[in-house]
Amino acid sequence: MSAPRLSIVVVGYDMARELPRTIQSLSPPYQQGVEAGDIEIIVADNGSPTPVRTEDFDITAPVTVIRVEDGGASPCVAINRAAAMARGDLIAVMIDGARMASPGLIGRALEAMRLDPRAFVATVGFHLGPDLQQRSVLAGYDRAVEDRLLADIGWPGDGYRLFEISTLAGSYRDGAGGPPMETTFFVMGRDRFLALGGFDERFEQPGGGLANFDFFARALADRTTPFLMLVGEGTFHQLHHGASTQAGGVRRKVSPGGPRLAQLFADEYRRLTGADHEKPTRAPTLYGRITHPRVPALFFPGAQ
Repeated sequence: MSAPRLSIVVVGYDMARELPRTIQSLSPPYQQGVEAGDIEIIVADNGSPTPVRTEDFDITAPVTVIRVEDGGASPCVAINRAAAMARGDLIAVMIDGARMASPGLIGRALEAMRLDPRAFVATVGFHLGPDLQQRSVLAGYDRAVEDRLLADIGWPGDGYRLFEISTLAGSYRDGAGGPPMETTFFVMGRDRFLALGGFDERFEQPGGGLANFDFFARALADRTTPFLMLVGEGTFHQLHHGASTQAGGVRRKVSPGGPRLAQLFADEYRRLTGADHEKPTRAPTLYGRITHPRVPALFFPGAQ
């Protein structure tokens, strides 16, 4: 079997409802301009109570499922073990397996990588629903409401209609033009990912804490690396019991009278990196197109 061009790593924990949609959205024919042989998908099951099986996914692209029993509450170990199996020259990582993709995400990312194989290609993240999910759940938003929204737009018939039922995630409040805090899905050279050491496995907080922020900063530290942000494509977070997207988000206390989750995340980041986390200042080069009438307002909110 010939090696794929792109290996996609997806991490999931207890996502029986969400993960099959995510994997479907990453594979042809939903993904446009991509053949099944162009990609491989490696699903890292980070100790789900009900193990993930290959049979859970009815798609055309090859899928490998690995079971990680000792990853803990953080996805970092699972990401790195899956990445070690990658056969493609390029690697993509989706740190949260509850994120569905827009139909041109893979094709546009591969186009962008053709411009410069050293590039780091990032995407904007959205939450399904009328508001950030950590707030919308307090107003009655739940999985049943979300399922109805997806049915109303006829998903997966036209995946770009996901823009109609979503809002910008908190890390992307400035849209595509402003430097983001992180990225929910990226593509880069596999060799460079491995040379960076992958995700720092010392980040052990739920959901990885600020591990994704840390990797994002390290990936962009070399200013000779082109930094491209896709326009008109993105990932869409389905509601689940995520560390930072359940009611209260990172502002919730982990125990009565205890610290807030944000404080634990910040303390761990400071201990591991020797500094407080600061918002990146490096602006991206934009690459993409208008794929839906809501794209200008969502990707460039300050211009409205």
